[in-house]
Amino acid sequence: MPKTTATEKRCPNCGETVKEPYKTWELVAPMPDKKMRITVTVFGMYECPSCGKKFRAVVSKAKLGAEGITL
Repeated sequence: MPKTTATEKRCPNCGETVKEPYKTWELVAPMPDKKMRITVTVFGMYECPSCGKKFRAVVSKAKLGAEGITL
């Protein structure tokens, strides 16, 4: 069963909803899991519109393997 990720994140400082990251990057796991799948995690940098705090959060994760892609 694939995990679902929320597209809106909450500011850890004030709790305001932040919709889109202004910067994203990918991180690839160096070692596969037990099912020989590689995990690719997309991180995002967010800025709160009300208090201006910048924070990082996971945007999405994908597991790539011989069977296909699991989100």
